[in-house]
Amino acid sequence: MPARPLIAISVPSGPDGLSALIGPLRAALSGTGAAITPIPAQTSGFSPQYLAQLLAATRPDDPAQTLETDEVAVVLATSGSTQNPKGVLHSATTLSALSSAVQGGATPQWIAALPITSMGGFNVVVRALETGLDPLPMDSLGGAKPFTPAGFISAVHLATQRSSDIRVSLVAAQVRRLLSDPEGIDALLQCSQILVGGGPLPSVTADAARAAGITLTTTYGATETAGGAVFNSQPLAGVTISIDPESSEISLTGAMVALGYRCAPELTAQRFVQGSYRTGDLGTFTDHLTVTGRIDDVTTINGVNVSLQAVEEILNNCEGVVAAAVVSVPDVGDEDQLFALIEPARDVDHHTLRIELRSVVNLALGAAATPRYFAFLDAIPTLPNNKVDRQSILQLTRDGALWQR
Repeated sequence: MPARPLIAISVPSGPDGLSALIGPLRAALSGTGAAITPIPAQTSGFSPQYLAQLLAATRPDDPAQTLETDEVAVVLATSGSTQNPKGVLHSATTLSALSSAVQGGATPQWIAALPITSMGGFNVVVRALETGLDPLPMDSLGGAKPFTPAGFISAVHLATQRSSDIRVSLVAAQVRRLLSDPEGIDALLQCSQILVGGGPLPSVTADAARAAGITLTTTYGATETAGGAVFNSQPLAGVTISIDPESSEISLTGAMVALGYRCAPELTAQRFVQGSYRTGDLGTFTDHLTVTGRIDDVTTINGVNVSLQAVEEILNNCEGVVAAAVVSVPDVGDEDQLFALIEPARDVDHHTLRIELRSVVNLALGAAATPRYFAFLDAIPTLPNNKVDRQSILQLTRDGALWQR
């Protein structure tokens, strides 16, 4: 019997992308069609090199690399924000394992606001198919247009004509944008569930939502766990959290854990152990999960271990900062130094803001964690899935004229 084929599905940006994906996804999940790997159609939003990396990670239509197992229904690429993407092997079972815990037996109308070629948005499509109500795509889907309150308001209006139970997955930057618009706030208030993932939720954004009477559900997970498996710092039903006592690495266990990585047996053996996924994140878990950083984002400066995530969290909660990203690169004498890229609020003096940010980080985390270099841009570079593009930021650190001490 021939092995199950794996085919690439080219997913254009905008609502047409959803139309291109739904049919092949239904067939893949039911077992009546080939396994699929959704790949963004080539646009100006990302480079041909990034597309090539996704194809190299997933290896569709390659007779020399058959699928690891016929259980695989979908191969979804990770973001590759810090390194090359990996192709994650999911079955219909792993993808739907947490659906009942999320949807609670209801039949909600989902709005597709995140790129559907990455797990955050792909999850929405899978859950929507299970309800029988196809997701409503925003006109900005996949970067077709800028995400705007007007586009979200329009999607919510259409959703209310189908169901009184409206749900959406967003990233923090989208929530922040909606909270700046009174009608955007009204649209959020019409949603019965707002999942926020893709990274930490700045406390200033959470506080603004709370003040407006909006309930946000923070999610933690990965492509390897079929998306969010921990909601509001608590594991969903069927999910177990464990913390390595020596390294403090977080592992997640449950039926949602992927089958492994495409064409990477050694890496699969390292990261997937007895039904658990080793996340590479550091944290603590007592009555709730606290993520303190990533193993690979801890750098040593002047003999002090510094978490880049901790520095970013401080910066993202500072007044005058719309978004911040921090990278570490060797500087003079090969000593690592921190570079902070800032998207400032309008009409903020960059010199004054830089002084204030240095002071806040120094007070909170100490001198070693205070970035040596700052740069200000209109927008933080992101990947198609809205995650910070750290490779692009690392390249920007070579531009000496951009950075200020």
